Amino acid sequence: MMRIALALMLAVALHGLRAQDYPVKPVRIVVPYGAGSNGENGLRLIAPEMEARLGQRLVIEQRPGGGGNVGAAAVAASAADGYTLLLGATNNFTINQHLYKGIGFDPVSAFEPITMIFDIPFLMYSSIAVPARTLGEFVAYAKANPDKLNYASSGAGTPPHLAGEMLSQLAGIRMTHVPYKSNAQSVAALLAGEVHLFVGLISGAQAQVDAGKLRILATAVPQRTSRHPEVPSAREAGFPSLNISTWWALAAPRGTPKGVVDRVYAAVQSSLRDASLKDRYEQLGMVPVGNAPAELAAQIRSEAAAWGEFIRARNIGID
Repeated sequence: MMRIALALMLAVALHGLRAQDYPVKPVRIVVPYGAGSNGENGLRLIAPEMEARLGQRLVIEQRPGGGGNVGAAAVAASAADGYTLLLGATNNFTINQHLYKGIGFDPVSAFEPITMIFDIPFLMYSSIAVPARTLGEFVAYAKANPDKLNYASSGAGTPPHLAGEMLSQLAGIRMTHVPYKSNAQSVAALLAGEVHLFVGLISGAQAQVDAGKLRILATAVPQRTSRHPEVPSAREAGFPSLNISTWWALAAPRGTPKGVVDRVYAAVQSSLRDASLKDRYEQLGMVPVGNAPAELAAQIRSEAAAWGEFIRARNIGID
């Protein structure tokens, strides 16, 4: 018994030592999308600050496929030593498990949440062909023209698709979903009049809005944004429960030592205090966050449950 106790004490001591000394080699961060994603762009902004605080290089790896499921699954199956991390989007943690059949893991239980680095609120864009300058006017027009309006998304099951579904449910309107391959194609369809609404990222159509070719009806979140302080919030427009954004968070495989998780969290939180970094994020329409691991874990559980209920109620799925 004494030998077993000593072995356990030694294992605990070594476990703590590894966490305390971490990292002793470069850390790989998997972004489960192709090159140039918002996640990768946001990560590259903060990477130099994090490297300075961790004392090691960050290796950013794109691993796209299956709506982000391929890269996320690879990290979930990696060694729980803190040297392979996931920078996932909202859907990787809270949505995909309800949309796809047999992804092979449960994101809520497969990861140790570390921190949300940044959030990107959505805006509701409309075609100027629609005689509406506010969200209220758009809803009234849609009610007067049931099944005659289309809304775009960057693919079935993506946040823009779910945003259109949620607005339809909350407003009691009927629109047709038209999926495209990207946000850029969705915006092009909006400009061409093929669709009438697109709920997407702040940076997605700024040039067209500035040129007067598209309108912003409201934010898709309960509050106004610093990038567009003049745009009414969803709450002000009468939809306080509408809250659609894409946030990006770091996570490690389940079982990663708490000391390692806390070390990475501290590096992110400290980096986000840099005023110039915060300014660069806000210029891209990204809101820096840096919440604690326990806060992020609670948010993931809450949002995953809410999205599961919504997706089942709307009968949305991807084979």
